[in-house]
Amino acid sequence: MKSINFLLIFFVFTICAQAQTNKNVENHQVQLGLPVPAILYEKGLGKNTTASLELVVGFGLRGCSGCETDFGIYPTLRGQFRYYYNMERRLDKGKNISGNSGNYIAAVMVYQDANPIFGDLELAESIIGVGPVYGLQRTYKRGFFYRLEGGVGYFSTQSDNGLGPILSARVGWVLGKRR
Repeated sequence: MKSINFLLIFFVFTICAQAQTNKNVENHQVQLGLPVPAILYEKGLGKNTTASLELVVGFGLRGCSGCETDFGIYPTLRGQFRYYYNMERRLDKGKNISGNSGNYIAAVMVYQDANPIFGDLELAESIIGVGPVYGLQRTYKRGFFYRLEGGVGYFSTQSDNGLGPILSARVGWVLGKRR
């Protein structure tokens, strides 16, 4: 529950942040993602920095032949503070920065609840993870985007904690106008 409160405070802070002129990043951006359904809101904070909050819906299924099948749909929250470090270089080369197309480093926080929104398959424990990631994001004229990121994070549950990989791949569409 503490991590949900942290993410909400993080989100409110980003909404209230002062706008800066001459930004390379979008002021506001909403993305719908696949292959796992997701919605992301990204707010431009500075010239090359953004904060984002993403709600991802995961699916779990357990069953065997001759026994009952259980399923669950789980919420996952991800918050990030991103610094896009190559925007000026992309502009100098005449490349697109629309839709925050660039490479970035970010601090990420992840929370996955053990209780399903729908279904009766409960996970053993909720998971909290934090860590740095390196990522790249590209957005095209009609709004199609892809994003890849990876890093190492510290994960914690009620009974265990330790280091592990943070990997993410997403495709989808940016909603609304872009520069």
